[in-house]
Amino acid sequence: MSDGLGTERSTPDDAGLDAGLRPASESATREPTPTPTAWRVAALGTLAGGLALGATAAAGGGARWLVAGSIGVVVAGLTPILGASRRPPIPPDPAPLDPSAPLPTISVVVAGRDEANVLPQLVADVAAQDHRDVDGRPRFELVIVDDRSTDGTADAVLAAAEAHGIAEVTTVIRRDGDHLPDGKGAALTAAQPDRCRGDVVLVLDADARIGDGFLRRLAAYVAAGADAVTARRRILHADSSWLAGAQADEQTQDGELQRGRWASGGCSEFRGNGIAIRRSLLASVGGWRASALTEDIDLSSRIAAAHGITVAWALDLEVWEEPVRTWSGLWRQRVRWSEGAIRRLFEHGPAVLASSHLSIRARLDFAAYGAQLLAPPLVLGAVLGAFATGNAGAAGALVGTYLAAGGILAFDGLRWDSAPGGGPLPMGERLGRSARAALFGAVWLAAVPGALWRLTTRRGAVRYDKMPHAGGGFAGPAGTVDAGAAGEAGTAIEFESAGLERSSGALGTTGAPR
Repeated sequence: MSDGLGTERSTPDDAGLDAGLRPASESATREPTPTPTAWRVAALGTLAGGLALGATAAAGGGARWLVAGSIGVVVAGLTPILGASRRPPIPPDPAPLDPSAPLPTISVVVAGRDEANVLPQLVADVAAQDHRDVDGRPRFELVIVDDRSTDGTADAVLAAAEAHGIAEVTTVIRRDGDHLPDGKGAALTAAQPDRCRGDVVLVLDADARIGDGFLRRLAAYVAAGADAVTARRRILHADSSWLAGAQADEQTQDGELQRGRWASGGCSEFRGNGIAIRRSLLASVGGWRASALTEDIDLSSRIAAAHGITVAWALDLEVWEEPVRTWSGLWRQRVRWSEGAIRRLFEHGPAVLASSHLSIRARLDFAAYGAQLLAPPLVLGAVLGAFATGNAGAAGALVGTYLAAGGILAFDGLRWDSAPGGGPLPMGERLGRSARAALFGAVWLAAVPGALWRLTTRRGAVRYDKMPHAGGGFAGPAGTVDAGAAGEAGTAIEFESAGLERSSGALGTTGAPR
């Protein structure tokens, strides 16, 4: 069977696997190895060194130089990013490099555990996609990894796929067994590139919502030369609470940063919901890794080091997701993100910085982006030093500089948003939301030191903190979808149990996704 990349591979039907078993990939079953001692030492040194330097500066004569240096770093770092974000290498609604060639096919991959309340909504969004052949056949497939769910996730997905007419291109892979590693990256190892058929692999979160032109726009970006693309993340019902709104503006702030890094030749990165990558590229770096706490930046670093490929940031490719609704949940999420960023830096940083495939600009950008993890311990140390000495000037200036950087990015990025009646946001609202985003950035001043401490002290395998999803009343761009969609499923489920998997059907044997 042709997989759209000019090679041949067998489907489960072709291989006759419904008559037997085959081992799952090793990365899908083995437990993560403990944290290396060198990483623990480095994390402790970063935390202790930053705290000590900040406290010393707050109490001594070096405070003025530290503050001046911090301001200089922020100005030097943001200026090229803010300018470049206005002239991306690939503009919105891009034209294919070869207009005569068909747009790439896409494998939509979703890993979820106990997500029966939200996945049917995403299935409906995928079914509504207009990325199809002239005869209406989908140029996409949907692959769901049911990661040890106990709430009927697989049945809910299959019923929704049948009800919405995409049963033929929907597959559920059941991941089961004891002692399997936790986390999204680990679950994705059950859907490695050889299990997908599309030219492009798109990873969405279980609570994602997408508009009906999403896959077609994504295919256009890939056809325009982007081998790796990340979508613009949006927050559903951002006006439901201060916390939800702050997360929405933070996503805009981060998007401005990543878009500017990409456009200025920096080492831009994926964001977890809306990762899109050519399947051949994903396979060339070994696919998904069970040990990756944050699979998005882990993959970003691997493709950058191995191929010099950085991630295109698509302004008009929007994926919507639920906000974290509680401060305790937000704290767990941000500590996990911080720890994943630190682990990525320790594991892949040397290879990225030494890569001959990357420009000097991209390597310097990566180094600068990684070095920002030093700022929270430094600022926290200055705050603690201010309490000890009563000299709050340096601490206040450092905190202000740190938060102002986020506010500036948010203000610039909010030019993408529009008022309810159309047109740009009123200046007062834009300033207010920028200030909110800046204040919200204070969470990182605690989360990064917390992650450094956890990485230093925690023993055993890395644990993944899963965020709960509400579903139901959340309406994405395609409208509210009944989470309880019923129907008799006629598509296949592939089972992976205790390290073994058996196939009892396939999506078809006639080429690219139908």
